[in-house]
Amino acid sequence: MDRRALIAVVISIVILVLYQEVVLRRLYPPRPPEEQTAEAPLQPTGQPTTPADQPLPELAAHAPAAQPAVSERLVEVDTDLYHATFTSRGARLTSFQLKQYRTAVQPDSPFQEIIVAGQGGELPFGVELRGPEQGLSDAGAPYAIDGANLTLTGAQEGSIDFAWQGDGVALRKHFAFRGDRYDFSATMSVLNHPPTYTSLEVSWAKTVTLGPLQAGSEVAFDRAVYLQGHKLTEDQFDKLTGGKVLTEEQGELAWIGYAGRHFFGAMVPVDAPNHRLWLKLRDHTVEQKVLSPLPAGGGDLKLDIYIGPKDFDTLETMGHNLSRVVNLGWFGFIAVPLLHGIKISHRFTGNYGLDIILLTVAIKILFLPLTQRSFQSMREMQKLQPQMAKIRERYKDNQEQMNKEMMELYRRHKVNPLGGCLPMVLQIPVFIGLYSALGNAVELRHAPFLLWINDLSAPDRLGTLQLPFVQHAGIPVLTLLMGVSMFVQQWMTPAAGDPAQQRVMMIMPLMFTFMFVNFPSGLALYWLVNNLLTIAQQSYMNRSKT
Repeated sequence: MDRRALIAVVISIVILVLYQEVVLRRLYPPRPPEEQTAEAPLQPTGQPTTPADQPLPELAAHAPAAQPAVSERLVEVDTDLYHATFTSRGARLTSFQLKQYRTAVQPDSPFQEIIVAGQGGELPFGVELRGPEQGLSDAGAPYAIDGANLTLTGAQEGSIDFAWQGDGVALRKHFAFRGDRYDFSATMSVLNHPPTYTSLEVSWAKTVTLGPLQAGSEVAFDRAVYLQGHKLTEDQFDKLTGGKVLTEEQGELAWIGYAGRHFFGAMVPVDAPNHRLWLKLRDHTVEQKVLSPLPAGGGDLKLDIYIGPKDFDTLETMGHNLSRVVNLGWFGFIAVPLLHGIKISHRFTGNYGLDIILLTVAIKILFLPLTQRSFQSMREMQKLQPQMAKIRERYKDNQEQMNKEMMELYRRHKVNPLGGCLPMVLQIPVFIGLYSALGNAVELRHAPFLLWINDLSAPDRLGTLQLPFVQHAGIPVLTLLMGVSMFVQQWMTPAAGDPAQQRVMMIMPLMFTFMFVNFPSGLALYWLVNNLLTIAQQSYMNRSKT
C-alpha cells in the first residue's frame, strides 16, 4: 500500500473518530438512570464552613422562620424574544419560554422552555447567606412584589422588585429587562444582616436530563460550563460524579452557566470582588452558585443573566466573552466565516438549504485550481500504469528497490504521486469546520429545506420504516443519494496507484454513507452537492481531454 492509500486510510480513521467522539456523544447522549428519591429540605447543621479557598461542604442553612400564610403571586415578563414568569415564593424564576424557538419541528408546538426545576423543586436565582456556624436560604420566603406584569417591545425597558424581611435580615431582588435583548440584569441585596453571615450566594439548580423528551425535541441543557480566565470548561452531566465540587478564586471566573447543543444560560458576576463558583450534582439535580463576600451591614451581588440561543453574533454583542460557549473546535477559524456566509446568503434566499448549496458552490470554486491539478495528476498517473505494473513484477521481492524505481519513474515524467490526494486533504479542515458550523448553528434548528427535509439540523428521514443501525425511524434518502454520488465519482475518477489503493477508495463511499446516516441533513446536503459538482467537473474534463 503506497502513501496515497495510507492517507486515505488515515482520513477514514479521522472521520470515524469524529463520528464516535463528536456526533454520537453530542446528538445522542446516554439515557439517564432510574430517578432517585428527591432530596430532603435543607436543615441547619451548626457546622462551621471551610475557609474561602477550600471547597464548600453541604450547605448549613435553614429556611426562613414561619410566616403568616400568604398566597403565591406570579408576575410575568413578555418581550419580543421570551416570556418569563417569576413567583413571589422565594422570588425565583419558574418559566422562561423562547418565543423564536419551538420544542419540536411542528409549527404549532409549544415554545422552547428553558427552566427545569431541581428534584426538590429548586428554581433559579435563590439567595443563600452563609456564616461560620449557620446559613439561611430564602427558599419559600414570601416576597412582596413591587411591580406588575411587563410587556416590552423594542428598546422598551422595565423592572420588577422583590422584598422580604425576617430572621433579622432584609433581602431585595431587582430584575431589569429590555424588550429586544435576551440578557437582563439581577441585583441581589442584603440589608442589616447579623454579623454571623459572611457570604452571599446566588444559585441556579435544575434536574439533570440526559435524553430527548420525544422524537424531534431536544434537551435545552446537557452540560455545566464556566469560563475561568481564558479557559472554557465543560462538564457533561453524564460525566459528573455525585458530590463533585469546584471552587474558583476571584479574578478568574468570568461566568458560569448551562449549555446544550443550541441553547445557553449564564450568570455573569459584575463588579463582584472575590467571587467563586460552586458546582455540585446530587440526586439528579445539578446546582451552580456564585459566591461573594458579604460586608458587615449588607451588600449587593450584581449579575448579568443571559438565557437564549447559542447564536455567535448575539453572544458577541453581549460581551463578557459569552461567545466562547459556541465551541467550534480546532477549525473554528474556518467555521465562523462559514456561519457568517450562510447568514448573509439567507438574507436574500430565505432558505438555509439553498444557502448551503450556494456555500458549496463557493467552496468548489475556491478549490477549482487544486481540483484541476488533481485530475491532471491522476490522468498522468493512469498513463504510467503499464510501466508501474512492470516495475512491481520485476522487483516484487525487493520492496526497497521497487520504491526507488517508482520514484525515478515519477521524476522522469514529472508526476507527483500525491497530487490526486492533495485537494481531499485540504478539504478535510473545511469539512470539519463546516460540520461544526452546521452541527451547532441554531439558525438551522428546525429550518426546512424542501419536500421531506423539514429540519436541516437533524438527520433526514422519509417515512416510518425502522432500519437496522439507523437512529430514528425512516429512510435516509438524502444520505443514500450522497452515497450513490460518491460511487459514481469514484467510478469516473481515473484509476491510479496499486490495486490496494483502488480497493480502499471504493470502500470510502460505503463508509461515508454509514457515517452520514445520523449526521445533520444539512451536512449530507453539502456533501451531496459537492459530489455532484465534482462529477460535472470530471465529465467536462473527460470530454475536453485530447
